[in-house]
Amino acid sequence: MNQLYALQVVFLAVLLFLSGCTSKQAGEGLTSSAKTELTLPTTSKPSLNLIEYPKAFLTSLELEEWEEFENLHESMERLKELNFDGVEVDLLALSSRVKKMRSGALPKKLDVPQLKSRLKVVEMQVQKARYFTQHYKKDSLLPALSLLYTYYNSFVSRMSSLQNEDQDFDTGVATTTSDQ
Repeated sequence: MNQLYALQVVFLAVLLFLSGCTSKQAGEGLTSSAKTELTLPTTSKPSLNLIEYPKAFLTSLELEEWEEFENLHESMERLKELNFDGVEVDLLALSSRVKKMRSGALPKKLDVPQLKSRLKVVEMQVQKARYFTQHYKKDSLLPALSLLYTYYNSFVSRMSSLQNEDQDFDTGVATTTSDQ
């Protein structure tokens, strides 16, 4: 009876071993790797919309020499080309530029909480996209990049709308003052 039980245990162990080997051959085995290769089909290149560089807006605020913003916009332009061979490097450069812009002072006319918070959101989205390049998930990197462009465009649009609000506010104050 003991021999029959031992034979059954050995048979079960061999069966489990063989089933484990066949599932790896079929590609169903689990792997543990720190990095995954980033490969995307070149035919499904998504379009990332980048807002136009607000040159007239910056000129009107006398901010033509705002290098941090100009560098940030150039990085966004480069990333838009979606060269997946160097996307991690592009995101690293973009991350450092956003961080530099956030750590420094914004120009006085644009130093408002609405812009600071939008810039923080852009920085967080860059970090998410960087994460997805290191731990690539096919369904995560492209949506993360799309959201990055959405948040960046929102940041630039908010800059423009601040100027319009200031003009409306100034006009409203002048009208109220002259009526008194």
